[in-house]
Amino acid sequence: MHYRKLLLLQILIVFVLAAPLTEYSAANPVFGYEVETDVVCGKGRVIVDGKETERILKLDIYTPSEPRDGDARPAVILVHGGAFHRGGRRQPPFREAGAVHSRMEDYARLLAPLGYVCFVIEYRLAPELPQTDRQPGTENMLALNEVVESAAMARTNYTRQAMGLPPLADNERIVLWDAAMAGAEDTAKAVDYVRVNADQYGVDPDKIAVGGHSAGGGNVMNVAIGLNAPVAAAFPLSPPASMFDLAGVMERHDPPPMMIVISQNDVAATLETAPNTIATLRAKGADAQLVWVPGFAHFYPTGAVTLGDDGRRTSLGERVIEFLGAHLK
Repeated sequence: MHYRKLLLLQILIVFVLAAPLTEYSAANPVFGYEVETDVVCGKGRVIVDGKETERILKLDIYTPSEPRDGDARPAVILVHGGAFHRGGRRQPPFREAGAVHSRMEDYARLLAPLGYVCFVIEYRLAPELPQTDRQPGTENMLALNEVVESAAMARTNYTRQAMGLPPLADNERIVLWDAAMAGAEDTAKAVDYVRVNADQYGVDPDKIAVGGHSAGGGNVMNVAIGLNAPVAAAFPLSPPASMFDLAGVMERHDPPPMMIVISQNDVAATLETAPNTIATLRAKGADAQLVWVPGFAHFYPTGAVTLGDDGRRTSLGERVIEFLGAHLK
């Protein structure tokens, strides 16, 4: 009898330990969302062992647990940061100046219970040597040195040092440009994937927003404005400079409503360019707002207090929720 009880106990332990592995792709709906991981959404060219090959691109989907009332839901595509060198769909939070950063999966957990289908994506990174479909100075794109300036190189080499990689020399600026362009192209592929599969995920293809931080914020701006992706709203957080001639691009089409967020002690590349970007957007009649996060460096949580040019004081998370509610619902 003792042996049989011990055997049953061992079976129960194995079952309990195995359960999280088999249920990982379906989060407990008590949290207000369910998760489907590792969904293939496209491919991108990279260099492996000196040869060009295609790398699969994946995303994670956070779907509200609450049954739909019959209408398609709005969607948010979320793009991680990492100086175009690191990061992904699931990662430890970045830390800087005593602050713990909210990741894109944290934004998905915030938004999915509110009725948004959230897609947390990945994109090709600089160490993979991505191959792009575009070149500097073409199709309303700025020249290489106009995009990859000294401030961008300084932040890039700061990240490379943290990763144990050698710094990029001035004559290697194209490495960063290729990574930034690949990020934009892969983000555009994610937008296309969500639109093509809108019925499958219960998404309204005309109510898709894109948001991202740092390099991900750069991808968001390049996709929403430069590549004219069909999105209804965009919220780049601490983005670098756009790779496109924004004024020239906006002669051809109108950008979506945009909320750009910067922090008080942000990186130089962001502090130098974001106010000018807002001014350019507004000069062309675009719906653009600038939000400021006092007291923080480049990394900040959704609970950080923000000040807007609308004169209000509220948390970053609430600011994002209000912005999406105004343009997607």
